[in-house]
Amino acid sequence: MKIVAPFSRPEEVEMLVHYGADELYCGVDTPEWRAHFGNRFWMNRRSPDGANLVTFSDIRTAVDRAHAGGVPVYLTLNAPFYPADSIGYVLRLCEKLIAELGIDGYIVSDMNLLFHLSEMDLPVRLHLSSLGSCFNGRAVPFYQSLGIRRIILPRQLRLGEIRRLVSGAGDGVEFEVFAVNDGCMFEEGFCQTTHTLGPFCLADWTVREADDGPGAMDPGSLEAARRSLREYLWYQNNCGSSSTPDGLPNGPCSLCWFGRFRDWGVTAVKIVGREASFLRKMRSLQLVKAVVEAVNAGLGVGDVPALARSLRSTPELCDSGQMCYFRDG
Repeated sequence: MKIVAPFSRPEEVEMLVHYGADELYCGVDTPEWRAHFGNRFWMNRRSPDGANLVTFSDIRTAVDRAHAGGVPVYLTLNAPFYPADSIGYVLRLCEKLIAELGIDGYIVSDMNLLFHLSEMDLPVRLHLSSLGSCFNGRAVPFYQSLGIRRIILPRQLRLGEIRRLVSGAGDGVEFEVFAVNDGCMFEEGFCQTTHTLGPFCLADWTVREADDGPGAMDPGSLEAARRSLREYLWYQNNCGSSSTPDGLPNGPCSLCWFGRFRDWGVTAVKIVGREASFLRKMRSLQLVKAVVEAVNAGLGVGDVPALARSLRSTPELCDSGQMCYFRDG
């Protein structure tokens, strides 16, 4: 399996390649886009501030450094939707990034944009973002018909669903799954917030029951539900954005399932967090690399969880079951 890692500055590329990233992905926020839309619409799913490259010079430098190490670079164009007056600009940008800067492909979610890119038949790979919400086997050939070469599976799938999707797809399409970092309370592809005002799902809202009639919850049960929700959100928010004493990031992961992914034919595992510090990206890569190397060397499916848990060294967090991407079943 390949490891897909994020970057947000050219200076990060060489070290990520050196420490084992097989593919890289990044975002861009051009001055033209910001001048036209301000902060009303983001060009991709991450904030323009800190998660994206801004200049074509930086993109060229990053791509050149990655290619020197034999590593492709994919650009995220995974906003939930693109305003009608932006599509022409995005398409011209795609052509420029290929012709002048050597971008290897695009990660796309919006159907309108995908239709246009498919018609252009660009000489690069198209990957379907998890926001494209591919949940079943019948969606796979549909996306293939639009030129999709790899499908990034949503966080909310269960292991059995992943196995059926991958095993039933044939050899014409690849699959990628999330490895570590960043959970989501909802199914991301159906969430309509742009995050420009922050992820409201993680806010500590005051919770009350709408119905105060005879069937209303008693205060004790309501408080227990509130505590349970807050605990779940804490885990989804990377365990309060915390790390272990040696710098390994806490938070959602699928490390224990890597043996299964290998046997089912999953192509790549993805590290999340373009906006994260370089230390967090590097330690995430080292953690994932250790498990991928063992799995690629033939470690048995039943032995992978013990390795993953030993590397994490947070048994109390793992035992909660709330850090797991892709629950069993």
